[in-house]
This record gives sequence, C-alpha cells and structure tokens, in this order.
Amino acid sequence: MLKPSPPIGATLIVAGTTIGAGMLALPIISHGLGFGLMALLMLLTWGLMAIAALFTLEANLAIKPGCSLFVMATETLGGAGRLIAVSAMLFLFYALLAAYIAGGGAQLSQYISFIAPDSIPENQLGIVLFALIFGTMAAAGIRYVDICNRLLFLFMLLAFLVALVFLSPGTSFQKLQSLPNSPWQGFVILPVIFTSFGYHGSIPSLIAYVGPRKKLLRKIFLLGSFLPLLIYLIWLAIALGQLNDSTLASISENGSVSELVQALSHNKSSCLTTALHIFTDLALITSFLGVALGLFDFVHSATASSSRLKTAFLVYLPPLAIALLIPDAFVIALSYAALALAVLAILLPTMILSKLRQNRTLTRLPGGWLFWPTLAFGVVVSCLSLLFS
Repeated sequence: MLKPSPPIGATLIVAGTTIGAGMLALPIISHGLGFGLMALLMLLTWGLMAIAALFTLEANLAIKPGCSLFVMATETLGGAGRLIAVSAMLFLFYALLAAYIAGGGAQLSQYISFIAPDSIPENQLGIVLFALIFGTMAAAGIRYVDICNRLLFLFMLLAFLVALVFLSPGTSFQKLQSLPNSPWQGFVILPVIFTSFGYHGSIPSLIAYVGPRKKLLRKIFLLGSFLPLLIYLIWLAIALGQLNDSTLASISENGSVSELVQALSHNKSSCLTTALHIFTDLALITSFLGVALGLFDFVHSATASSSRLKTAFLVYLPPLAIALLIPDAFVIALSYAALALAVLAILLPTMILSKLRQNRTLTRLPGGWLFWPTLAFGVVVSCLSLLFS
C-alpha cells in the first residue's frame, strides 16, 4: 500500500483538482481564437492564479497555519468577511459537487447497468453510488485522498499518453498558426479559462497537511498548477491541430463534450476512444476529491462540529439532492462559477492581506507590484462573469 507523502501528495492534489472540466471545455471554446491567443490567455491566467495562491498561503500562515478560509475571513474582516466567505464557498462548491456527482453518476451507471434492479433507475443508482464511494474517501481525510488521488492521477496520465500516441501523428501545425477572428472574443471566454485553473479552495487543507513550510508550499502550488497548464497546452494543440474549422464551429455552438470526443476519435483505433473516456472519467473523480476535501474542511471548521459524519451530511446531501431531483439546475449556477471563484481565489485573499497589513501583522503586502494587477484581474473576471453568464 502506498504511504502518504505530503509534498508529493499535495502537489498531485493541486494538479488533480485543477484538471477537470477545463480539459474538454478549452478546445470547445477556442473556435475563432486560434492556438496562439488561447495559449497566451492560459499562460496569463495560470500566472495570476498562481500568484493568488501564494497570497492565500501568505495570509493563512500569518493568521494560523492550516486554518480554513472561514477562520481567515472571520479573524480579519469580521462578520462581513465571514458572510462573503461562506456565501461564495458554498455557492461555488455545491454547484461544482452537484455537477461532478451528476456527471460521475452518469458515467458510473454505464458500468453498473448489468447489476441495477429494474425498479431503480440506473442513472440515479450511479449518482448515489458515486457520491457514497468518493464522498467517503474525501470525508475520511486528506491522507486517504492523497493515496487515492495519486493512483487515479497515475492512470489518468497513462490514458493521456495513450491518447497522444494515437492523435499526435494527425496533428497539423499549419492549423495551429491560424490568427484569431476577433481578439475581443478572448474577453468572453476568459471566465471559462479562469475556472480551469481553480484549486484554491483546497489550499488551507493542503497547508494543514504539509505544515507551515512556506518555501515547500510555494513549490507545491507552482508545480502542481504548472502540470495542468502543460497538459492543457499539449491537449489544446492536439485538438486544434486535428479538427477543421467547420467541426470546431459545430462543437463550439453545441458545447458538446461527447461530440468533441467523437470527432477526435473518428476513424481511429478503439483504444483511443477507451483512453479518452478513461481520462475524462478520472479527471472528473480527481477534481471531485479536491473540491470535496476543501468544502469538507471548510464546513467542519465553520460549524465547529466534532463529528465528521454530521459534516459529511452537510457537505454531500445538498449537491446529491440537486443531482437527483433537478440535474439541470447546476448548469445555471456554474455559469456564475467564475464570479464565486474570483471572490474566493483573489478578492477575499487580497482583502485579508490588506487588513493584515493595516493591523501590522504583515509589514508589507507580498508580491510587490503584482498585488494590484492580480486584484485587477479578479475584478475583471468578476465583471465578465456577470456580463456573459
């Protein structure tokens, strides 16, 4: 059995949480922009989100290493900060968990259809089992998430490499040199790119796991988020180098993930289709584990509960009910995900840091001149999310 290794495990939890829906969303939204502009926007977003993670790290260590965002906001911003933290965290993470449970349940139902009783809809059984199995892993604690996530990430990476072997020979570098039809379209899709680099809700849990080792944690957040960036860029280059404009336009208009997978695997080996499905399944699970871990520790701290079972009910019952009763409701909520993430990842940490400086807990704001561009980026993403949701 694998022994938990905090530095390695934390790095892979960051990477696994980040790699999720963005893996398939990025090629879908890239029509008309071209690989060059998409890559530039992704690099910019990754850099500023990494800086924002370091801001959260700095604030967390200054207040109480490993404390939740609830404690951080309460200690520095009072009742207003606590309300903002709770509202943004619950809105974003319940929406994400509902999406992951609904999507994961649909995928799981395909594998268990042969044992499902006729009286129970297969999809509903898959949803319940997905929440029960993987929710239990997250509720058990970060050490168990570490072990499970490392195994899943390894198989996910292998599936990705298999897909690259089949897709790389058909990649046209000429298609990657196309210029954007309208550069202003980048503003419209910036919130989607932004949410593709979100892992910040699990930062307090990772600090508690690794310990208050600032230099090591900085490396963990930078490397853990850079790995998804690298995979995103390779995947985007392969996808855009494979598909023609008409196919990309159709996929972009419909927003269909299944259509994207079908287009990439058309007239190719069945091994490719299998690898793509394995990759997307595992990417969803690792993202679920990271989000569930962050929300679990947040709720556990906010309620001051001594029972992990009671916390589990508070964490999983609302998104499970949404996935079972109103499975399409999370789509509307997810359209505002960038706004909630901007609050959690950028706006709230920068407000906390400013307050700490006023209280002279910190003598200066970390990041120097990068503090204000990062704050401005969070404001821009929030406004774009409201405008185009």
